[in-house]
Amino acid sequence: MTLFKQMGLAILIIIATILSGVMIINYNSIKQEMVESLYETTVNNISTLADKLSDSEDNKAVVESIIDSEFDNGYFKKIEFIANDDSLNYLKIDNEEVEDVPRWFIDFSNIELKTVSVDVTSQWSILGVISVDGDTAIIYKSLYKLFLNLCYLFVASLMVSLIMISVMLYFILKPLYIIQHQAESILKHRFVINKKLPHTTEFKDVAIGMNMMVEKVEEIFQKGDEAVQRNKELLYNDNVTKLFNRRYLMIKLPQLIKIENKTDGGTIIFIALSGADILNQVLGHKKADDVFLDIATILKTTSKEFIDNIVARVNGTEFTIVLPDCDKEAGIKVVNSINNEFNKLIEEYNLNKIDIFINMGLYNYTSRVNVSELLTRADEALTKAKTDSKSNIAIYKEKNNKDDIGKEQWRKILEDAILTNSFRFEFNSTKNKIKSKVVTFNIENNNGKKYLYKDFIAPAIQLRLVSKIYILILKDLLKLKNKELNGCRCSVKLPNEFIKDSSSFNELSSIFKKYNNNLSFQLLFEVTDSLAIHNTASVKSFANLFYKFNFEFAINSFTGEANSFNYLKDLNLKFIKIESNFLLDQTEESINAIKIVTDSLDIELITTS
Repeated sequence: MTLFKQMGLAILIIIATILSGVMIINYNSIKQEMVESLYETTVNNISTLADKLSDSEDNKAVVESIIDSEFDNGYFKKIEFIANDDSLNYLKIDNEEVEDVPRWFIDFSNIELKTVSVDVTSQWSILGVISVDGDTAIIYKSLYKLFLNLCYLFVASLMVSLIMISVMLYFILKPLYIIQHQAESILKHRFVINKKLPHTTEFKDVAIGMNMMVEKVEEIFQKGDEAVQRNKELLYNDNVTKLFNRRYLMIKLPQLIKIENKTDGGTIIFIALSGADILNQVLGHKKADDVFLDIATILKTTSKEFIDNIVARVNGTEFTIVLPDCDKEAGIKVVNSINNEFNKLIEEYNLNKIDIFINMGLYNYTSRVNVSELLTRADEALTKAKTDSKSNIAIYKEKNNKDDIGKEQWRKILEDAILTNSFRFEFNSTKNKIKSKVVTFNIENNNGKKYLYKDFIAPAIQLRLVSKIYILILKDLLKLKNKELNGCRCSVKLPNEFIKDSSSFNELSSIFKKYNNNLSFQLLFEVTDSLAIHNTASVKSFANLFYKFNFEFAINSFTGEANSFNYLKDLNLKFIKIESNFLLDQTEESINAIKIVTDSLDIELITTS
């Protein structure tokens, strides 16, 4: 129960107790007054009755008539006349239930009146004794009406009190809600500062203390972030052109062509500048550096439309451009633009095109290429460009593979697999502190033909079928009953295209609502670091969805390419996976800076290879 409800209930009980006490006292006081008033009335009425009976002249009919007349006036419950002459004795009593008053109230009130008796005399002789009981029905009716009014007043008072208490506590505890929100944000590794301090002394002290703690943690994070960026610039940036260097290129390339990131490949361009020594002789060292800086600007400008592109200076006179999701025609357009802009640059500096020129080798790679093949084939294209007397641009021609499956063949295979749900899970164990498995899947059709995940995922992305496949797979995973998975953490790597697909979020939310309660294992979702950097809003939406249903979220393929790690604060990550070759390439200072950032956000680092 919340503090608001506890305090509200406590105050309401106190008010209810006080109200009940006051009403009980008032009820008993009024009841006592009514009983005393009825008794006095009864005493007065019995005197009148005794006087009338003294004139009855010992006539029974007259006695009965007088008693009946007085009884009908409604002041008495019972009248009994006991005469010296037994023949005049007469008893009149009302045994009917009190109208409009429930029996339980009569039993609860239990009004008892004293019987009033007086002697009936005629002249100096005593005719007999008249005894009467007052009619308590009048009191019961009045008290029951009073009781109902008191109940209505009690309920109304409690309702008004409840409203007043709620309003009062809302304003009193409002600062506490702000502090609670701040505490929840801290648990989610978000740095929230309460600028408006509460007026209540105790709350104010807590708010100041939490602000100081948040500021301290954020300061640690920012220092770590700055240190990482500073080290990254020293490790991975060329001093002259500010482009990435060969070191960064070799770390980034494996992540770019990782299975989950592939579509249908991309384009890599090798560029070699000839005449750099002449450039230094003609322009001088400083001016030559300006030319290199201008070349870097040309390369970045012509490739900026391709997301996740890499432009690197791999040595003094050679550059590399990697353009994911760039087909052959688009790649040729890029190299032609570079060629034209470079020629304009040479003219601008009044240089000789015969002495100073560039050669470019272009390779349009497929989804099945590895890093070694990528670099070798691009280098072959550059070598061909250097030896070609007619053109400074060469394109590597891919050899046709008879075993390659065409686009339309893949479409049929994948659509049939979706229709018949021919996907089969694989759970690969990992070395970690807890029992953990990586979830993947293959296709096994009715003909006994098997297609591995690594072979069909790229065509699936290219054919825009990846979202349908993953929704089907995740639905089956959420319904899965497998004793071997009990207590495991099962990790699912989501392709970039799945997160980018606008329909994925709603479909995923729908199946989570339907099947979430059936899990016997902890489900964790992973996305690439590059996706989290360039699509932070979408990734954050999915992260919130995962945590809403008690799933965990993590980042893999971390290469520290972001200009700032602030994006990590909003994702509430369980861990970050870092490739071992990336860590081995870092300095001790750089690794310590990364640790400071992740520790400040309570994120675990896991090394993979």
